[in-house]
Amino acid sequence: MIRHLPILSVLHLVYGAVLTIGGLALLFIVLLGGFLNSDWLAETSGEAPPVWIGGLLQGLGWVLFVFVEAWGVLNLVSGMNLARQQARTLSMVTGAFNCLSIPLGLVLGIYTFITLSDPEVRAAYGLHA
Repeated sequence: MIRHLPILSVLHLVYGAVLTIGGLALLFIVLLGGFLNSDWLAETSGEAPPVWIGGLLQGLGWVLFVFVEAWGVLNLVSGMNLARQQARTLSMVTGAFNCLSIPLGLVLGIYTFITLSDPEVRAAYGLHA
């Protein structure tokens, strides 16, 4: 199973890159909230939506953006640590978070658990089998 560590490392790096790039799309929600609060919309439509709707969308967009970006960075750090055979616990925690995303994250999380729980891999990390 030790030969699966480089593959797992690459998968974590790719998944982290996809999350961080995809998280940028969440900034659209922030821009939409700003658009709903704009003076231009109020002038052209004659009736502006309530201010709280734009604020809610902006707040929700920022929270989701920070969460997804942190999740992506966590996967990137885990992938780099897997390549160096360090921080096994961090990779296990990252695998648990990945299980929340169905189907790709779930598959990656299960593959992470299976690979890092193998006695040969545990010995490579300096843990007792």
